[in-house]
Amino acid sequence: MSASVIVLIVMGVTLFSWIIACAVHFVRSGRVLLRTSGLTAHLTCESCSATFDLPAGELADTWFSKSASVTRTRREGAALVDEPTYRSFAKKVTCPQCGKRAWAQVQNVNEINSSLRGAYLVSGLKHIGLMVAGGFIVLFATQLVLTILRALGLQ
Repeated sequence: MSASVIVLIVMGVTLFSWIIACAVHFVRSGRVLLRTSGLTAHLTCESCSATFDLPAGELADTWFSKSASVTRTRREGAALVDEPTYRSFAKKVTCPQCGKRAWAQVQNVNEINSSLRGAYLVSGLKHIGLMVAGGFIVLFATQLVLTILRALGLQ
């Protein structure tokens, strides 16, 4: 295999790794936004029907959720915006009444979603910008290495 093929393979792996790293960081920053929001989630336990409140940040600690939503597209200026409206959204939490770790319906998920939408959008745009900038840096470094290899006659 020639040196330029190896450099291009390394570039592809690096770009793919950079995209994955940016996506993971975006998800983690979204969880941090939810934890630091100070919002309160109103939940209803599905096993004992008790109603209780939790800080919304505790919803970020569990990975699995059950949801049923309807996405509506609305026009805002020149853009079409898709907004999910949840009919039901449940997370697995420990109920303070029955003590079981059970599914609990989040009653105010649409309010939490709408209050954090702007912050999530800003975070997403920052991560897209970071992803593009990092991609250009990787492409520039690859082009530099290929130019050096070409000058040395190793290509």
